[in-house]
Amino acid sequence: MDQERSTRTDEASALTLADGPNRRRWSLVFLSYVPFYFISWLFRKPGVLEISASIAGLAAFLTLFYLIWSRKGRPALWQVLAIYAIGLSLSGFNTGWSVYTIYAMSFSARMGSRRMAVRTMIGMELVLLALGPFFMNYNWPVWASGVLFGGITGFAGLMQADIERKNEELALAHEEVRALATTAERERISRDLHDLLGHTLTLVAVKAELAAKLVSRDAQAAEREMESVAAAAREALAEVRTAVVGMKGASLTTELERAKIALAAANIQAEILAAEIDGYPGQEAVLAMALREAITNVIRHSGATRCQIRVAPSPVALTLSIVDDGKGGGLAEGSGLKGMRTRLSAIGGDLDIVSDKSGTRLVATAPVEAHQ
Repeated sequence: MDQERSTRTDEASALTLADGPNRRRWSLVFLSYVPFYFISWLFRKPGVLEISASIAGLAAFLTLFYLIWSRKGRPALWQVLAIYAIGLSLSGFNTGWSVYTIYAMSFSARMGSRRMAVRTMIGMELVLLALGPFFMNYNWPVWASGVLFGGITGFAGLMQADIERKNEELALAHEEVRALATTAERERISRDLHDLLGHTLTLVAVKAELAAKLVSRDAQAAEREMESVAAAAREALAEVRTAVVGMKGASLTTELERAKIALAAANIQAEILAAEIDGYPGQEAVLAMALREAITNVIRHSGATRCQIRVAPSPVALTLSIVDDGKGGGLAEGSGLKGMRTRLSAIGGDLDIVSDKSGTRLVATAPVEAHQ
């Protein structure tokens, strides 16, 4: 993973210099320093050998420059050393040969490995310093400029390359954060839709079955049940729209009323004990979604005849407990209960479930101290 990230960072950093207008500007700016090599020819007439060697050196340099340019600004070690060698090979002439050694220092800063770049730059500087005595009485200003400006250019380029790498790493980190946020939002919508539609479709199914039983002996009652089904479907549509933008306004009081209606439709006796809740909209919304999923499970899977719902606020937490007298036993957590745990965990809450022969007891706790 780290190696893949490093590779992506290097590639992205290179592209900042190598794509489109940036690439052209990079090449033009770098090549603009080449003419300094020929400045001495304005004051003296070069020999044929010097002209030939200089043209050959320039041609070799431009070829290497093109190869580096085609690699998106990331030179190989041999290319850096070849440019450096061009400068040293031309040092016997009274020219600005240090132009090429300075180029070599600059290019080395953009090598793929920072450690290799530093070692290469130090090595080239040491070679120039070692050759210093040969230039003290001949062409020493060019040698001195090669040592001084080569070091400045190389290490300045290294700092710039480090900044570019950091910027690209930061950009990649932002991309990863955005991707994770998108994934988290999709998972949230998936959880909310699961709970919303699961609850509503369960209610619709129960009421539709009841209406089917009533239609032959009490048409008006059956009609009322079907109207209730239609109303539930409309509410579900509105809640699906809300889920897409976030279940921030889910009301625990409203869900308690819905739970009572749904349990009654399923012929389950409901006992609701709820103290007044105010001032904790975030915790209330999470517990409302937990209540919805829990009641859906009671109606679908428990076979219970009685269900007790209790909401107990305290100075440190809101606690929702749901107890039924169903068959209980082995409990396999599906996506609904996992979504419930995820929501509670996001606000520092907890979910505890006990299921045995006497029924199932679910307790959801949402802390309030950190969110007041």
